[in-house]
Amino acid sequence: MTARISVAIGRTDTAPTEERLTAGVRHADAEDLIEELPRGWGTLLARGYQDGHSLSGGQWQKLGIARAHFRGGQVLVVDKPTTALDAKAEQQAFANIRALAASGQTVALITHRLHSVRSADLIHLLEGGRGAESGTFTELMDPATAPGGGFRDMYEIQRDQFASDDDERTVPLQKWPTVT
Repeated sequence: MTARISVAIGRTDTAPTEERLTAGVRHADAEDLIEELPRGWGTLLARGYQDGHSLSGGQWQKLGIARAHFRGGQVLVVDKPTTALDAKAEQQAFANIRALAASGQTVALITHRLHSVRSADLIHLLEGGRGAESGTFTELMDPATAPGGGFRDMYEIQRDQFASDDDERTVPLQKWPTVT
């Protein structure tokens, strides 16, 4: 499919005007992506076809966010939307997703990057395919309201990866085996 169809797919009740398409890619911070494609909106997004163009994982994720904005549905399910993005692009992507939620769209975010759910209205922790904990970020971080501490433990492990050696660590890091 072309870049145009990739963003407009799933919304058949209205024409994919340049204005609406541009608003979608602007929301996803993907304007440069479209401008850099060999044939702009008309670029075929599949390397296997004649004149096809291949996108990186991060570029596909940006088009997915543009598609979500273009569709304007009531519910958006986002499954690990930033796995292929660098830190700056990841931060922008989550800001874009939060903006969709702020506009009234319900967003179900599936992620292993727990910092990204700090502002969620409700967090569900799954373990072994079953619900293990549920609550707000504040509730899940408080031992009094989440005595199991599964979310808190995982969050602190991720947070501690960014702590300096001088900072106190809340969870001891495992030693990695020496590779020779």
